[in-house]
Amino acid sequence: MNEPVWYGGRMKFSFVPTRRHLPCVVAGTALLVSAPVMAATARGHASAASGPLTGQKWSVEACMAMVGDDPFGARDYALDWERHGNGGQEAKHCHALALLEAGDEESAAQELDELAHQPIEHAERAPSSFRAGLEEDAADAWLSAGQPEKALSSVDYGLAFEDDTRLHLLRARALLAQDQADVVVKELSALVAKKPDIGAEAYVLLASAERRVGQLDAAATHVAHALEIEPENPAALLERGIVRERKGDATGAQADWQRVLDLAPDSHEADLARQDLAVMAADPDTP
Repeated sequence: MNEPVWYGGRMKFSFVPTRRHLPCVVAGTALLVSAPVMAATARGHASAASGPLTGQKWSVEACMAMVGDDPFGARDYALDWERHGNGGQEAKHCHALALLEAGDEESAAQELDELAHQPIEHAERAPSSFRAGLEEDAADAWLSAGQPEKALSSVDYGLAFEDDTRLHLLRARALLAQDQADVVVKELSALVAKKPDIGAEAYVLLASAERRVGQLDAAATHVAHALEIEPENPAALLERGIVRERKGDATGAQADWQRVLDLAPDSHEADLARQDLAVMAADPDTP
């Protein structure tokens, strides 16, 4: 059966208080951007090539508000801001997040890493916490770009500034992508013992690592706990299906994978569930 590939979670850190879940961020920050500012932004895109933008008002809120719905517009806004408005790190950060949303994960990750290593000009959070947040985004991007080694480097740099739970989970993803499940079992076992209310994602990652090293009973226990926390978590259902299949429960595995398709038909987990269901249908006796 297919191994889940742990992509980045697309959670963005910002110079404004917009750290978690970009779609919500866009909805929230859009309220801060007036129609005249957005109109000026559109005019700015059209005239950027001709020279300095007269009367343009630049803001990180306006830039971040575009990232989710119009990443290419946000990218151009950030570039114009750097050229004509002295946007500095705020503009560079918005540009990196726009690249990430536009699908250029490698360039985004590189820019985020570079920002994290620069002196911080200003931010809502303390510089150490801010660097950790930038490296969370960088690690997300490196994972999405299929470069777990670089993701691990970003995570470890961020952890040097802040002992952040999200960074530990990104570290686990990077290690799993490099077939270091034994290390993940050791680290996440310690983490969930210290923080039992950490959330479903940690237990799914731990279960995945335990399964890969042959600890199927422990994996079943931890993925069950993840589903107690979030009964309709697609990643947890996918993982429970794999564990059930490995333990000989084909009916239970099929039910879990079908539930993934029902809950999140367009997700990465659904793609893997379809593949596993197809393999099982083609050869029901093959584990």
